[in-house]
Amino acid sequence: MKKGILSILLIVFSFNLYAASALSDSILKHRIAILKLITDLQIKNPSEVLNGSFPSYRKYYFSSKLKQEDNVFFTSLVLFNIGQFSFLMHPEELSMLEKMKSNALVYIDRFKNQNNHLTYNFWPRNPPQIFPNGGWLNLLNKKAALADDIDDGAITLLALGSNDSLAKLMQSKIGAFRVGLIKPNRSFYKEYKDRPVYSTWLGTKMPKDVDLSVLTNVLLMHTIAKIPLNATDSASFDLIVDLVNSNKHLTDPTYVSQHYANSATILYHVARLAYYSNYPALLALKPVLLEQAIELSRQARFPLEQLLLNTSILRLGGKIDFPIEINEVSLKANNYPYFVANIASVLNNPFKRIVNRSNIVRFDYYSYAFNLSLMYENLMLRGDF
Repeated sequence: MKKGILSILLIVFSFNLYAASALSDSILKHRIAILKLITDLQIKNPSEVLNGSFPSYRKYYFSSKLKQEDNVFFTSLVLFNIGQFSFLMHPEELSMLEKMKSNALVYIDRFKNQNNHLTYNFWPRNPPQIFPNGGWLNLLNKKAALADDIDDGAITLLALGSNDSLAKLMQSKIGAFRVGLIKPNRSFYKEYKDRPVYSTWLGTKMPKDVDLSVLTNVLLMHTIAKIPLNATDSASFDLIVDLVNSNKHLTDPTYVSQHYANSATILYHVARLAYYSNYPALLALKPVLLEQAIELSRQARFPLEQLLLNTSILRLGGKIDFPIEINEVSLKANNYPYFVANIASVLNNPFKRIVNRSNIVRFDYYSYAFNLSLMYENLMLRGDF
């Protein structure tokens, strides 16, 4: 009798082990298939300026026409989204990541500041450019060139794998442009305008610009590099906490984070920082953020929006199945912009609020390779290796 029971238990255990192994193999094959798709999307033509990049596109808010972009933003994001899991990767996955990164290095260098060899620009610096393929706008390439910004700098260092010494140099460099130095902040909420936090732009001629999502990316870079927080880091963490407590990411997304502009995207940024960080005030918000992510996921209309919220739920400690309606085909749709370029962001109040609401100078950005990298990130967070 006992031998019979033991035999049954052994069979059940063996079956469960086989099922788990089969599931793990299936997920690994899916992850590898996604990486192969991303690899195939990377431009591999040495004669093109876009060689090594992952394609991205923009469209004017009131238009349906897509124009190919030339920016460091999406290429660096793809590399970081995948590379953050390098220590968990199967050898085949790791090999593909290293090849992608190697192919992208020369491309990324086009956006690097050749004077300080540290900061990066959204658009190419050498020579300077704005709105690639922008027609008459390109006549203003030199005159209207943007300053380097902390968002692209942080994301690119995360993509390349910044060490602590490089992160400290960046921390010092961008801290010299914080709110309260050089000029005051006239483009944010009055109750928060004097917070000594990081400003998006690094140029002295640019206005002070505070963006909740941008702050999370900078603090994420400092956190992953494991450098000590300074006063500007702490002030930036505290502002994020206060803005979330005030629900600005839900009630006023296009103003509190004008470069990302959607609640699901902002929440994704905050959840990712909370996942990596040990900042007590931010960690205390995880239960509230989880409830918000679950509620927003019930209302989500677009595949990319749903994916961002699904990943946020995982980051915040929740359990949720992968959405069955999200796949490699549905993520091709350009109906939810992850990033927004709004010229209103360089204005001071009250003009900023007025122009921001009108969307008259807004451009929405899309990248299929980036969308796929988000899908890969979600699968990796599920931990079935």
